[in-house]
Amino acid sequence: MPPLTRTLLPGCLALAAAGGLSCFAAEDAQPLDVAQTLLDLKKLREQSVTATKANKQRLLQDVAAAAASGESAAGTWEKAIMATRFDGLTKEQTAFKEWRDGEGEVFKETLVKQAARLYFNWLGLTLQRSTGTPVKDLLPAILNHAGAVANDAVAMEKLEEEIKRDRELRDGKHGAQPQKSNDRGVQKMHDEILHKALAGSVYVDWLKIGEWVAVEAWEETPGNYDGIFEKIILPELRLQRDARAVDYWDGKIKRETDKANRSKLEFEHDKFNTQRFPILLWQRASEMASVGLKNRATAEMVRLVRTYPGHPRAVEWMAKIETLLKPPVPAAPPASPSSAAPVVAPPAVVPPK
Repeated sequence: MPPLTRTLLPGCLALAAAGGLSCFAAEDAQPLDVAQTLLDLKKLREQSVTATKANKQRLLQDVAAAAASGESAAGTWEKAIMATRFDGLTKEQTAFKEWRDGEGEVFKETLVKQAARLYFNWLGLTLQRSTGTPVKDLLPAILNHAGAVANDAVAMEKLEEEIKRDRELRDGKHGAQPQKSNDRGVQKMHDEILHKALAGSVYVDWLKIGEWVAVEAWEETPGNYDGIFEKIILPELRLQRDARAVDYWDGKIKRETDKANRSKLEFEHDKFNTQRFPILLWQRASEMASVGLKNRATAEMVRLVRTYPGHPRAVEWMAKIETLLKPPVPAAPPASPSSAAPVVAPPAVVPPK
């Protein structure tokens, strides 16, 4: 191969003198064998995909082991904290021990263990989806996860009530009282684990698998009950024309009604009853239509606008009802060959005699 020629180009002398830069012309290399290079790239791509799938399968085994119990899940989360915040086992062991005996005490609590278990369960489902497993195959496991998240939310509401009562006691007539429990710490760690996206979580950062949990049309937060339903479960149930989609709205209406009833403000009650509650009923009726229950849906919708004719969305809802009630426009029949205009042959040209 001939040596590179360092020939200064016109106009480069001033640039080289001013900035210490060198401008030179270099001979290009021989062109690649395009066919062979494309073939090599195809093989490399296949090898990369195969290796990634194998790595995900190994990780899935580790994640399943972590999700097997609250203790294993909490222990795995602690290891991730030690590796990311305290630089592993070889450094800062004293600092980690102080953290574990202080802030880390919450990992002995049931609610924190439960949050960690749900985290790893959702991470496992996310990794399965990222390997191409269809949502319909994952649906039973996703529904089970959503049910566990709902139960966890009930437990956390009870904890919030305990925190509120404890605060009221400490701020009572007998002066400030010392806090008797670490409920606030439990709540904070629980939410840190369960109510933040997988990407950026301690465990995902530790293993550097952020790209693996970036899944299209998927809920990123393990504890987002409504997000799991609205992004994953409901679209799949609609495809299957499964009436269980309506059950979600029954549960949502009950949860929001109970929450509104707990309020001591009459204004909040009125606002829910006249504004939010009709919207929830409309969404439930719309879900009926999406799973094929059109007649039931339109009946519910008509009853709704008759009950709440002054709702801000009533006119919009009436227009949608009219669309549902109109018969479908028949498709134009295809043109038959007989209806086509006859083809007239051009006149024959007679050669002169």
